[in-house]
Amino acid sequence: MDQAALAAYDQSRDFSTKEVRSLCYAPFTNLFFDRQGDARVCCWNWSVPVGNVLRDSMDDIWHGPKIRSLRTALAEYEFAKGCDFCRIQTAEGVFAGASMAQFDRFAVTGVDPEWPKQMEFSISNACNLECVMCSGDNSSAIRAHREKREPMPRLYSDAFLDSMRKYLPHLTQAKFLGGEPFLVTEHFRLWDMMIADGCQTRCHVTTNGTQYSDRIERIMDRIPMGFSVSLDAARKETFESIRINAVFEEVMENARRFHEYARQRKTSFSFTYCLMRQNWREFGDFCLMADAWDVAVAINTVRNPPQMAIYSLAPAGLRVVVDEMERQAIDLQSRLKRNKAVWFNEFARIRARMHASEKSLVHAS
Repeated sequence: MDQAALAAYDQSRDFSTKEVRSLCYAPFTNLFFDRQGDARVCCWNWSVPVGNVLRDSMDDIWHGPKIRSLRTALAEYEFAKGCDFCRIQTAEGVFAGASMAQFDRFAVTGVDPEWPKQMEFSISNACNLECVMCSGDNSSAIRAHREKREPMPRLYSDAFLDSMRKYLPHLTQAKFLGGEPFLVTEHFRLWDMMIADGCQTRCHVTTNGTQYSDRIERIMDRIPMGFSVSLDAARKETFESIRINAVFEEVMENARRFHEYARQRKTSFSFTYCLMRQNWREFGDFCLMADAWDVAVAINTVRNPPQMAIYSLAPAGLRVVVDEMERQAIDLQSRLKRNKAVWFNEFARIRARMHASEKSLVHAS
């Protein structure tokens, strides 16, 4: 870890609401529930679950030895077991825009907080799209049509969902992911519980933008909801070549509905972009489009499948990307506003990766 870059990163952080100092606050603030029934501290740590809904209670998951071990390591400024994504993401000393920074916004009440501040639900692969970078583990349509596999079993029982009830009012935010969140039965059960209990916990849905109905409107009317619409392209041709089964115009119309709702209810709205070989050239145009909507762009860095990932390119391939982005930067420097840092931080990360790859190639020869 680049200690000078880390020190500069810490200088940019606000620790005023933290009772403990930590490299990352995910295990102090967050639980991520996945499609295998595992509870994790974030969506990037896949190798070290802190519990499983088939054998552990909610209380055992949040206060158990596995999550405490992650808290201890990160409080000692060591990447914990399973934190490989963030270790790789910051390996070249670029901490700006690091994924782990998103957990800094939550207050931390101690080394073993009583309640999480956020829960993330990615508990079903129910999805109507067959995106080229996706798999049947994340999309039921791909699982059925492309992979010809049996449907995934339902692991989140009504009893376990009910056990979350006492946690929901303490959350700052609940996030719902997919698959497509608006096609997941269990999500509607959680929303109905919140409505029945008068819970006004803010909910955030990362949606593919294909779904809008009276049932969805009812939830939106009763619970404050924010949205991230996954687009991955600024142009219809690129969009529909990546997000198979989606129609660009229909998704953009639903995005406008969600955007207007968020504006009226003073909730959040953003776009997400899976940055990969198929769409890096129009990343700047996408950020300009988001600027025109006055919304933020969130980046999902595609690493799998590797043949679609920018970061798995050979040094010569990375050089092509960097040289083109260098040319784009001249124009984007003056035109980008709200999402200027998003584009330039990602450019800096790709450029650092290229330099590291070229250095490794020289040493290997």
